[in-house]
Amino acid sequence: KGTVIRENPERKNLFFFFPQTGKEVVMIRRILTFFILLLTLILTSCEHKELKFPETVKFRSLRVVLKWEQLAGFEKPEGMRVIFFPLQGKGDPWIFDFPYGEDRTIELPANDYAVASYNYDADGILWKNTDSFWQFTAYTRSVQTPDGEQACITPPWMCGYHLETVSVRDNGKEDELVITLHPENKVSRYTYEVHGIRHLERVADIRASLSGMSGSLLLANDELPDDVPSERMLFGGEVKDGQIKGGFYTFGYRQKSTEPHVFKLYIKSRTGKLHVLEQDVTQQVRSFPVEGPIGNIHLVLNFDFDIPEDSGVSKDDAGFDVGVDDWADVNTDIMC
Repeated sequence: KGTVIRENPERKNLFFFFPQTGKEVVMIRRILTFFILLLTLILTSCEHKELKFPETVKFRSLRVVLKWEQLAGFEKPEGMRVIFFPLQGKGDPWIFDFPYGEDRTIELPANDYAVASYNYDADGILWKNTDSFWQFTAYTRSVQTPDGEQACITPPWMCGYHLETVSVRDNGKEDELVITLHPENKVSRYTYEVHGIRHLERVADIRASLSGMSGSLLLANDELPDDVPSERMLFGGEVKDGQIKGGFYTFGYRQKSTEPHVFKLYIKSRTGKLHVLEQDVTQQVRSFPVEGPIGNIHLVLNFDFDIPEDSGVSKDDAGFDVGVDDWADVNTDIMC
C-alpha cells in the first residue's frame, strides 16, 4: 500500500492520497493514459502538414521580370498578382504575388502554362471562373441607383498582362528561365461636366450613371463578354468651381452594341429631395477614338434646371424623398 501524504478526515476520498490498492493503481494508469492520448491528438492536429509531391514531379526556377514602360503616366501599383494556369494535365493554378511590382524568382512544376496578371490593390474588383485562363473574369458588385434601377459600381484603376504559352521545362541547359511581363492599362477613363444647373449651394450630394456599358472584363482576352447584357454604371460627382463635375473608370462598351448611352444625374438637395435629370450621350461616347474597349472620353451635359429651395414639388420638379440606404456608395478614384 502507498503512504498517505495528507490527512483530511472530513474529505478522505478527494485524491489527497497516493493509490493504496491495486484497483486504484489501475484506475490512475487509465486516467493518465487517456490524458496522454488526448494531449497527443491535440498537438498533432495543430501541426501544418507539408505539401508533398511525387518524386517524379520536377520543379524549375523561373525569373519573372516586370517592365513598366506602358504605364509611364500612371502611378505604380502596390503589387502584382501573377497566375500560372497549367496547360498540360490537371491541376489548380499557381498564384504568386510580387509586392511593389518588383522582379523575383519563383519555382513551378515543369509544365506549359498560360499566364495572367493584374494589380492586387484593385479594391472592389470581384473574380469568377478563376480556374480558367480564357474565362477569367473581373466584374463589380451590383447596386441600385437612387431612383431604383439596377446598376453596377464602376471598377477602380486596373492594369495587367497575359501570355498564352510559357514553357517551364528542363531544356538541358543551366541557363535561368526568364519571362517578361509588360503591364498595361485595362480600363477606360471617363470624365464629365454639367452646365445649366442653378443654385448649386442647395446640393447635398451627387450621383450619376451611364447606361450601355460593360460590367465585366475577360482579363486574358482583353475583351468584354458577349454573353452578358450591358449594364448601367453608377458613380459619383462633386460641385467644384461653380460646376458639377465627375470622373470614373470603366471597362468600356461593346462596339457592336446598338444600345444607347443615357447619362442620368441624381442631385440630392439639402431638403432631402432627389432630382433626376437625364440626357442621351450616345453620339458623344461613340465619337471618341478607342483601342479595343479602352479610351479617354469627356462628356459635356447641358441642362436647364433650378434646384428648388423648399421641399415642395413643382411642375419642373421630379424629386422624391431619398434616404441614406438609397444613396449607394460608389468609387471615387478620379479627382477632377
